[in-house]
Amino acid sequence: MLRLEGALSVFREPEAPALDESEAKAIKVLGAAAALLEKDSKTAAEALFEEVNEETAELATLFGVPSLKSVSIDRSARLKIFPLGSKQEWFSDQTAGARLRLRIAVAIALLRVGRANGVSTHPGLLLIDSPKSEEMQSADAHKLFKELATVAAESDLQVVITTADFDLARAALPADSIRQAEFGASLW
Repeated sequence: MLRLEGALSVFREPEAPALDESEAKAIKVLGAAAALLEKDSKTAAEALFEEVNEETAELATLFGVPSLKSVSIDRSARLKIFPLGSKQEWFSDQTAGARLRLRIAVAIALLRVGRANGVSTHPGLLLIDSPKSEEMQSADAHKLFKELATVAAESDLQVVITTADFDLARAALPADSIRQAEFGASLW
């Protein structure tokens, strides 16, 4: 390896091709434009993330996440949790039930904030499998189902929730949106 490095060291670095004046000017203008766009993008993202964080914390509390002061999602999609009277935690530190509630709260918050700001890019289908399987109480599940029905009605979104709690579905969702299998039969 050292022999190859020594052999290559006798060669000069190739000179960069000379730029004509108009090309150099264009590169400079494009660099300045890119810097401005990056700054504007970060500023807009900060405002959107603030809205998403507030909406997520409200929804997660509504869905039964205990003692939640606030949340913070960063540009790397990491979720920090700030419990009341405690130090910052991470999403991965939460119980399975709290993680489920937080996931759904984040999804609804992203949908609402994106739609309100004209930056929604969701494909229009949200699938949630048995939310009560993660230690969710019926009262919290009722609120969650109601909120999902509301967000579906607010936009062109299809929400599919699977549950074995038919009473909960009938109590929380519009009757025309429920598909229930006969006892002992499959739905499809």
